[in-house]
Amino acid sequence: MKAFLKQVLAVLVALSLFCFALLVLVALMLGSQEISRAVEPKTLLTLDLGIPIGDRPPREEFSDLLDNAMQGRSRSAYTLREVVTAIDRAAEDSRISGLYIKGQVVRSGYRSGWAALREVREAIQRFRASGKPVITWQETLDEATLYVVSPANHILLHPLGMVEFNGLAAEVLYFRDAFDRYGVGVQAVRDGKYKSAVEPFVSNRMSEANRAQLEALLGDLSREMISAIATSRKLEPQRLDDLVQRQGLVIADEARQLALVTALGHFDVALARLRKLTGTKPGKPIERRMDVADYFDTLKETGGDKVAVIYLEGTIVSGNDPRQVGAERLARLLRKAREDDAVKAVVLRINSPGGSATAADVIEREVRLYRKQKPLVVSMGTVAASGGYWVAAPADEIWVEPNTITGSIGVFGLFFNLQQLTEEHGVRREVVRTGPFADFQSLFRAKSQEELDRVQRLVDRIYEGFLQRVAQGRGMRRDRVEALAQGRVWSGRQALVLGLADHEGGLREAIAAAARRAQLESYRVLEYQRAESWANLLLRALGLTPEENDARDSEMESRWRELLQWLRLTADPLGIYARMPFDLSIH
Repeated sequence: MKAFLKQVLAVLVALSLFCFALLVLVALMLGSQEISRAVEPKTLLTLDLGIPIGDRPPREEFSDLLDNAMQGRSRSAYTLREVVTAIDRAAEDSRISGLYIKGQVVRSGYRSGWAALREVREAIQRFRASGKPVITWQETLDEATLYVVSPANHILLHPLGMVEFNGLAAEVLYFRDAFDRYGVGVQAVRDGKYKSAVEPFVSNRMSEANRAQLEALLGDLSREMISAIATSRKLEPQRLDDLVQRQGLVIADEARQLALVTALGHFDVALARLRKLTGTKPGKPIERRMDVADYFDTLKETGGDKVAVIYLEGTIVSGNDPRQVGAERLARLLRKAREDDAVKAVVLRINSPGGSATAADVIEREVRLYRKQKPLVVSMGTVAASGGYWVAAPADEIWVEPNTITGSIGVFGLFFNLQQLTEEHGVRREVVRTGPFADFQSLFRAKSQEELDRVQRLVDRIYEGFLQRVAQGRGMRRDRVEALAQGRVWSGRQALVLGLADHEGGLREAIAAAARRAQLESYRVLEYQRAESWANLLLRALGLTPEENDARDSEMESRWRELLQWLRLTADPLGIYARMPFDLSIH
């Protein structure tokens, strides 16, 4: 009996400790989630560029929220719409005295890509044009950060800092020699001479076609960046190009002389300006300041009719994957908007390199069905290529930034086999089959020429379907589309010239265009994909909410692990993809 009572007591103590720990966690969550407060006069709006800016709200775990709370962060990512909307509304809000920008641009996947940075930069320009000051203090500056903050009134740089201005570079890793060394076989089929997604696996060097398209793409992105910075800093573009070609690194004194920055000084110099803006006495902490996301939470939209924004961000895959672009999930959201009478138009925001061809077609079907009933406008983010463009083609309008990466109209098939690797380690394969193609999906043999020929026929058919869909959606002749296709990647600026896009602008302009097409005078924006509350995250962490294909993706710790992640996303049942030919790391 005593032993039984001891066990009961131990269980009760454990439960009490668990409940106490849970209460502590909840208190931390509540403490980290700033309750929406009134905006006081002379409030300073703040933007932290060290927080990545994505399109859709991030898919977080409860542990992420706890980590943010422990480190004093309010969030792990911004959404582009909350940043741009907050800055625009603050420009008109008499209670906001200025904008302070801190931190350097930090990218995470396709977050804080060049097209998104352009939209933020333009919002900062509009804020300054309202007559309110924009201030930033930086220890060092790189091209991306300077691109964003260059419209500011006051750019203060640490006296021992520097400006990195050495141009843009893109790296593509090639694995053929490594695969040969370790006995990994690769077979590929493709349509489009620029469709170089298979190159890293079947070659040990970059093809001339791929090099040509990369040079053209980086040239367009670089010219846009230099032109924008030169305009803001009142410099000749040639002067900035000379820095790229001859210096690369600009020390603080030279940066001041060139007018890349307005002044040199330590943080206390910036702090004195901020205290003056907020009416804070010397030596006192600034209390009247508000992060852009927190300010966005105080804003209220009016209007009965709705313009829905649906985010297509990530690699397009089959199923319901919430971390990538699960085709069934996206199709369901489009269907929901089509059947909702209060939704008068949809903006599909695309930030994707593509992925599975069949999955892209599932989404494209719903885009066409929606457009038959209501207006649908596409807004292209940093990347809207291959399968991303497949989905976009039927839209009423396509809005693109000059530095968006788009096009890549092409298809490829890629197959790996481990036959040599396993045989070299003494593993022998035997198979029993009822037909010659029954083990077609095996990883332990190469595909026969007959099988590759059949796959090539399928790739050709899908590529032809891709061309037809683009021709129909864009109102172009098929031969014209084929000339622009071949898997070639284009900048947004070129896409406008070639007729692959309609208008220059970002998400803000695309939403206004959708409202015009729906003839709406007043409306509110409805985002279907929203950030989960801390309570839902806690329930999910405890296993008390259902999950849909919620496989956890750990952070890639090396480029080899990035390759494994890429392979995981190439899981189309047919092995055929409409995907951009590379994952660019543009520095």
